[in-house]
Amino acid sequence: MEELERIGEEHRPQFLHRAWGFDLDRFFAQVNRIRAALPEEIKSANRVAQEREQILASAEAERERLLAEAREQAALLVSNDEVVRRATEQAEEIIQRATAEGAEIRRSAEEYAMRALANLEEYVTRVLSAVRAARSRLSAAPEESEEK
Repeated sequence: MEELERIGEEHRPQFLHRAWGFDLDRFFAQVNRIRAALPEEIKSANRVAQEREQILASAEAERERLLAEAREQAALLVSNDEVVRRATEQAEEIIQRATAEGAEIRRSAEEYAMRALANLEEYVTRVLSAVRAARSRLSAAPEESEEK
């Protein structure tokens, strides 16, 4: 520090000491203080730069964490979409099977009803034939009893 002050004094022109309207001694004292403070300012600037780097690294880590979280959520949503798609497909398959089974049951029921009605018709036809035959015998019987 003393060396810097001495260097400043050696280069100081004595004839300009008060020529420009300001105190050169005070000026050079200020310059020497600035020179002395420079290493501290450089250290301070280095600390600020290091803090800046730490903040940037922290921000980068946070960005990566948020990106990873977003990717997880996106994968979950895609997975949920896949689950919904599969469930929809299964529901459609179940509906198709139920519709096909319902049509088969309806067809089988109609066939059963047709057979039952055919059997009933045959039975009714036999009963009707028996009723007609019985009526016919009854109608013919009084005529025979009148003849005797």
